[in-house]
Amino acid sequence: MHKLRMASNRIIAAKPLAGAPLLGSALLIAASVLLMVLPEGASHAIAQEVSIKVLVNDDPISDYDIDQRERFLGITTQQQPSADLKKQATDLLIDERLQIQQAQKLGITADDDDMMKILSDMAQKNNLTVDGLTTALGKAGINIKTLKDRIRAQLAWQAVVRQKFRHDVDVGDADVDKALAQAGTSAGQEGTATSAAPALQLRQVKFEIPAGADQKTIAGRLAAAEALRARFDNCSNVGDLTKGIEGASIKSLADQQPASLAQPVRLLVMSAKVGQMTPPTLTQSAVEIYAVCGKRTVVGDDKLREDTQRKLMNQEMMIRAERLLRDLRQDAFIEYR
Repeated sequence: MHKLRMASNRIIAAKPLAGAPLLGSALLIAASVLLMVLPEGASHAIAQEVSIKVLVNDDPISDYDIDQRERFLGITTQQQPSADLKKQATDLLIDERLQIQQAQKLGITADDDDMMKILSDMAQKNNLTVDGLTTALGKAGINIKTLKDRIRAQLAWQAVVRQKFRHDVDVGDADVDKALAQAGTSAGQEGTATSAAPALQLRQVKFEIPAGADQKTIAGRLAAAEALRARFDNCSNVGDLTKGIEGASIKSLADQQPASLAQPVRLLVMSAKVGQMTPPTLTQSAVEIYAVCGKRTVVGDDKLREDTQRKLMNQEMMIRAERLLRDLRQDAFIEYR
């Protein structure tokens, strides 16, 4: 667990100006922040008393930082000020300090041009200019720097995650095919098109089991299937491999839809790569193995495949990012004052 230390320290400091560097940001920031109705607020004094409330590996978080984040969370989530909201704000700031510290260790800094582009997009989605967004937030007592810091930290953390995990996350065609097949099945149940499911090119090999066969006969069929699978190296020689094997038959299944295959065959086929053969499965009348000779998707769904692959990669990246942040927090020295 991270180390905690309770203390007190109070300083007098100037209110941060819009251009001063500060740490901050959650992993995700919505592209469109609904500012709703921002209350008119009295202007704050330039100089104000500031207390350091938390140290994160000696990086301070002040009560001003927490107040600013709490106000920002309040207007973006429509929550009223509360102890729970303050805790959310504090926890986010701690996470952001850790994210920025990790970025600094890797020599990563957020690009100001990228930050301003995101800020401009957010302002436009609220029918405002950046100056207008600055004014609107100011009326709620929020310095625009709070939002800028969130964006900077998001950009830095995303770069950290990419740098650390981009070579570890591999989403292949089989993963995309499986996701599309599952989505296609679900869509079909809802009455929508299922054309996104991949079409499979299979060679089915059956080893017939006679009615009333004993366990020795069934074991012999399973052994024959395993032996054939061990000799299999490509789809073109399946016919040669079955010659002379009692009860063996071959059937070509062209453009087979995964949904038409019973489990566990569907899962085995979708998990296999092209050029592989599935382990034997036992039915009431036969032992079956499937050679996966090809996988293709319906013409015109290239964009869907790209979107699906991107979604799967983002999901895996987010899982790894959450683990990394959890580990950073566990190893951090966090002092509450």
